[in-house]
Amino acid sequence: MLNKIFPLVSIVIPVYNGANYLKEAIDSALNQTYPNCEIIVVNDGSTDQGKTECIALSYGEKIRYFSKENGKVSTALNMGIREMEGQYFAWLSHDDIFYPDKIEKQVKVMQKTGASVVAASCNFFWDNGRKIPFRMTTFYDKSRLETGVFPVIHGMMQFGGILLQRDIFEKYGLFREDLFTVQDYEFLFRILRREKCIFMDDIVNGVRCHPAQVGNTSQYMEKEKDEMYEMFLNELTPEEQVQIYGSSYNFYYQILLRLISLPYTPKSYSCCVKKVKGFINEGQGVSDQNCVYIYGAGTYGRRLLFDLRCRGIQVKGFIDKNVALKDQMIDGVNCHTLDEVDGLNKDGTIIVASEYQEEMANVLCKLGIHKYVLKKAYEQTHQMIQIPPLVENVTYWIEQYRENNWKK
Repeated sequence: MLNKIFPLVSIVIPVYNGANYLKEAIDSALNQTYPNCEIIVVNDGSTDQGKTECIALSYGEKIRYFSKENGKVSTALNMGIREMEGQYFAWLSHDDIFYPDKIEKQVKVMQKTGASVVAASCNFFWDNGRKIPFRMTTFYDKSRLETGVFPVIHGMMQFGGILLQRDIFEKYGLFREDLFTVQDYEFLFRILRREKCIFMDDIVNGVRCHPAQVGNTSQYMEKEKDEMYEMFLNELTPEEQVQIYGSSYNFYYQILLRLISLPYTPKSYSCCVKKVKGFINEGQGVSDQNCVYIYGAGTYGRRLLFDLRCRGIQVKGFIDKNVALKDQMIDGVNCHTLDEVDGLNKDGTIIVASEYQEEMANVLCKLGIHKYVLKKAYEQTHQMIQIPPLVENVTYWIEQYRENNWKK
């Protein structure tokens, strides 16, 4: 009777040497307000003298526990999927947490819409108490996030915030076991080419940030990321490219923006450059003659710098809270610190460019700086997602980045 009213949800927790955080993850799964969940813990050959296993076994019949030889996270996930009995699937990393109403909220959306995939936002959090909301709609409109593989290409998916129908695995297969770091994105790329994902703005889970996250998979990360972008470039049909970005040229340009600030992506970057240079008389000219400063000298900021340069918009400098970057040249642009912001603010618009936009905007407000714009709002004003710059401008800046070794 319970299964008819509340279909069973399987929460799979793969774990490797996870004694530090596993209890918190299991407790968050057990404390769901949704009344019909099974928790499956798969120990992927931990080597911590039984500490991880001891924690899992302490829950007795409250969870289902499996142990296997080490084969990386995909193999543990796939074992959990093969063993699951639920109609819905959720993946909880052993170092993350689900908030109490995560499953309840997402099952309701899935039942109301009939969607096979439901995604939501998260909090990034640290052991020292720092917490930053990561709302996907802060970066892109909901309608765009629900367009094909757009959220995969733009890095807006985190699997802890996702709920899947079980039949997804029957249609599209399991996680690729030859991948160690991008198995989630490869899987989502596969299914979102055919299935619609519904996005919720609710924050339903916490993603823990800690030094051991990369662990023993770091050696594979750059190579797999390079291969993943090659897959984006080579597998999407012209029709899919147009669906997502309006034109094939804009599709390749948007991929180029992702790659320009990513190190160690030689194969995909070279492939993308060739694609972009193959177009002529595409794009539009300068849309804004005002000069700007970019607050955030990381990946988001460097990506925005390239985009603005290609559009002929003058970037007068970066601003960053890291004092070690003061007066450093980043991709040929000087970096200023926060104590210089007041003077700079009179000289141009400040664009906040970071995955931590809300926190950074609050910092500016505390400094009495209110003349700023978030990257999303600036891009919307100038239709930067829909309208790419002139191809000759892009080609020029590609060469500048090559000559100056700005693309690592």
